[in-house]
Amino acid sequence: MTTAPGRRGGAGASARKVAEAARVAERTEQHRRAKVALPATAVCAAVFGYAAATATVWQVGLVVALGIVAYGVRQTYRRAGSSWAKGAAGEVATARLLAPLARRGYAVLHDRAIPGSRANLDHLVAGPAGVAYVDTKAWLSKRSKVRVEGGTLRYGCYDQTRALETVIWEAQQAARVLGCEVRPFIAVHGAKVPGPRGRVEVKGVTIVSAKKLPRLLQNLMPQPGWTADRITAVEQLAERRLPPHGG
Repeated sequence: MTTAPGRRGGAGASARKVAEAARVAERTEQHRRAKVALPATAVCAAVFGYAAATATVWQVGLVVALGIVAYGVRQTYRRAGSSWAKGAAGEVATARLLAPLARRGYAVLHDRAIPGSRANLDHLVAGPAGVAYVDTKAWLSKRSKVRVEGGTLRYGCYDQTRALETVIWEAQQAARVLGCEVRPFIAVHGAKVPGPRGRVEVKGVTIVSAKKLPRLLQNLMPQPGWTADRITAVEQLAERRLPPHGG
């Protein structure tokens, strides 16, 4: 059974749940600030509007006052960018890219809980080449690039060694539960991945442009014993032992 992308409890559900909680907290804080900021904005609007009207005509004063009020309201209720929301959107996008594989006999599951941990597995794909674990990264900054320096993966100026170690650990946990090797991948949305084929391998993790992921998985060398029956058996085991993380 393949979990549909974007469905409640499907791809990105756990990240979306955290993003929603963060948004509620953000809105509560905005209302708290508004009790002080908006009266102060109104006073500024009255003072500067009156000054502008006195120096010119009343219409100019009105425009100045309204502009100050609009700016104050906008600043008070401006939304902060949520990395969790971006992450959830990235996971849904990856799930959609992987959907055609399910129609070709692959088992594709999304947002699975790791037993005994608060962590989750973004995507699991079982096919003729065995099992792949895919972690989605929404690296969307236009100013930052993915690069490899001296065997170290970087996104912009940030060292991604810890992210790689986390992905490796998550793949190991999936392998422990499923009783088979699980190969780790990172699907990158946004930033360009170095390398002529849009992918690079660091510490055993394949980092690939998300759009190139489906073809890459299909082109992996088939492994002995990975028949349709075994793929189904692994999928059923994952359904039992790796329950949906967000719900």
